[in-house]
Amino acid sequence: MNFDFPFEIIRTDRVKSASIDVEDNLVKVTIPKNLSDERIEILIKGRALWIKQKLALQASAIVTKPKEYVDGEAFAYLGRNYRLKCTEGIVESVKLKNGYLNVTTKKSKRNSEHLKASIEQWYRTKALGRLIEKTKRYSTILKVEPTTINLKDYKAMWGSCSPKGVISYNWRIVLAPHKIVDYIVVHELCHLIEPNHSPRYWRQVRSVVPDYENSKEWLKINGSSLLV
Repeated sequence: MNFDFPFEIIRTDRVKSASIDVEDNLVKVTIPKNLSDERIEILIKGRALWIKQKLALQASAIVTKPKEYVDGEAFAYLGRNYRLKCTEGIVESVKLKNGYLNVTTKKSKRNSEHLKASIEQWYRTKALGRLIEKTKRYSTILKVEPTTINLKDYKAMWGSCSPKGVISYNWRIVLAPHKIVDYIVVHELCHLIEPNHSPRYWRQVRSVVPDYENSKEWLKINGSSLLV
């Protein structure tokens, strides 16, 4: 078997059907113990495009480190990076301008703790506006109407939809590219139609975001990098 990506075959009598997983840039093919090499090759060839897409996503994973809040540091907004530029001034503000995230603070407050708080508040304000806008647009497409849209400081999820139609978003999602944000919005809105994650629910998501699996995978790989 000759493929242009590395793979490992795991034969076991504990499974009755074959499966393929891609983790840490390694393709693991788990198969029943007596499956022939010919069948294995057919299986891998049939999933080759999917495997390459997964490998490409993992190879492009964003490597991050804790923010230091110093000039020149990169901050993401809707998938684009902006360099931090700190200046002193009487009126405090945070603005995007000419590829920079310009933060103006009073001299007495120019420290990492105050800069972090100012930048986070800016993100929250931007996130609420963008998410309300996107939610209204996709609500029209899906013919649903949430009762309330708000932001949360979730640590382990990107959004939620209550039985009463209250949609809450993790404000950090606004650091991700537009298509990832769109997926999260559609994901939550579809719960107004199907409250679970049944096949019918995922068909509803796919009807609006045909490649939602890629966004789901992107978040799995890069979600921890959406830090401020």
